[in-house]
Amino acid sequence: MARQYSKNSGVAVIACLAFLVIQTRDVDAQISLPGAVAPTPVGTVTKAAKPKSRSGGGMGEARLKAVMPKAPAEDALIDKTLKLDGVGSELQITRAGTDFQVGKLVFVGDRLSRSGEKCRYEAPGAPLKLSARESGAGLRRYQVEFSDCAFSFDILDGAILATNDGKICEIKSADCRIDPEGLWGMGENEFDPKTAVDMLGARAKVERTVRSNFRTLYDRYKGDKALRAFIVSEQAGFSSWREEICRSYVRESDFGYCALRLTEARVISLGAQLASGIKQPEEKPSPPTAAAQPSPAAPGPALSAPPPTTAAAPPSTEKFTPVASPTATGEK
Repeated sequence: MARQYSKNSGVAVIACLAFLVIQTRDVDAQISLPGAVAPTPVGTVTKAAKPKSRSGGGMGEARLKAVMPKAPAEDALIDKTLKLDGVGSELQITRAGTDFQVGKLVFVGDRLSRSGEKCRYEAPGAPLKLSARESGAGLRRYQVEFSDCAFSFDILDGAILATNDGKICEIKSADCRIDPEGLWGMGENEFDPKTAVDMLGARAKVERTVRSNFRTLYDRYKGDKALRAFIVSEQAGFSSWREEICRSYVRESDFGYCALRLTEARVISLGAQLASGIKQPEEKPSPPTAAAQPSPAAPGPALSAPPPTTAAAPPSTEKFTPVASPTATGEK
């Protein structure tokens, strides 16, 4: 009877040892697995991970601090040849003491007498005077004193953005139709393929800054629904307007140069609105209706009021902050 008890005890001991070996192997296997986490000791208090903050309004990105850069200076443009859309028309800015001038201005346009044929016209009387103008977009603005086709432009980083209120100039003496509006900047031969990736990456970074500044401006006017609607429509208008301006710039699909410069200017424009504030657009009175006329008449086409304007950025002149659909510039 004693011999039988000893045999059963040995079997039990062997079974226990085998169980411990199996358990040890399981623990080792768990620890060696990629991403395995060691068990928390008993009595330890853990903290829940903080959720990642995301900006509101469907932005899908962490909120960034508003950026308010300084306006580019004229010095970087002195004696540099700027080309409209990177080809054709040329402009050079020179300095005379403390004054800035246009040392050379050459237009490449469309011949009046034969549509579709190119013409070339060099502005006489150079150097042409530049007069400083106010800009609600936070940029340095100048008016080109040129009687045949006066226009204004804003100073960007190594480029200028010209506007002529959508007007096209006709120089009958030169049989030439010219349009100065658009971005004047790097020429086709100045683009280096090695910088394409860096330039596209820089644009993506500036795009994030624009969204951050826009969100900050939007959040500032939480209690004014009408002004918020204006801010949203202004931002939406910028995207479509930028596409319109840059679609004809040389090698734009490869470098995104034009879009980068206009987006940088948009950051400055939003920064100016953050610094000086933005006012509620004034509503224009509606024109009299047919019922208000002294004598009955057949109703004509409905008339709409002019687009709203702001003291900070009138949409008719501020190309960087279009309210709705900007005025088409046409083909150059």
